[in-house]
Amino acid sequence: MEQYVVFKSHDQFFALPVLLVTRVVETDQFISLPDVPDFVLGVFEYQKHMIPIIDLRRKLFGEFTPTTDATKVILCDWQGQHLGLFIENIVGINYLEETNYEEELSQADLKRGYIGKFLKFKDQVVISLKLDYLFDNNQSQALSDSVAELEKVEEDADDTPTTTD
Repeated sequence: MEQYVVFKSHDQFFALPVLLVTRVVETDQFISLPDVPDFVLGVFEYQKHMIPIIDLRRKLFGEFTPTTDATKVILCDWQGQHLGLFIENIVGINYLEETNYEEELSQADLKRGYIGKFLKFKDQVVISLKLDYLFDNNQSQALSDSVAELEKVEEDADDTPTTTD
């Protein structure tokens, strides 16, 4: 059994392998980005990097995640970069049991690329996310481009000499 960070979004249990998770932070203060999909809440500065923050509920279910005391951002590894998932609640870090439910969904043509495995947590079914397939190619490229552009602007601002009168 593998260890996972288990969390909720839209009353559904999800999980990410612990090895993909960098940190969990409590914040809802993000730097807005123009011309990005509405599921991108902005970016969060973490260790001198701009990390895009995705509202997972908006991305998967079309509804914004309400901000409460329980909402968190899971910082994780995504395509050689960092990505933040804005989620409703962290359930915990647990060892989860694998199922074979994804085979049945594949046969019914209902399985989506971002679904890695179906796992069991107590009596609940948990969806393990495959972050590489959470976005289509255009969304992935637009997200990477937006962050690269913002980091370049920040670097240029840091390199600009300041003058004093």
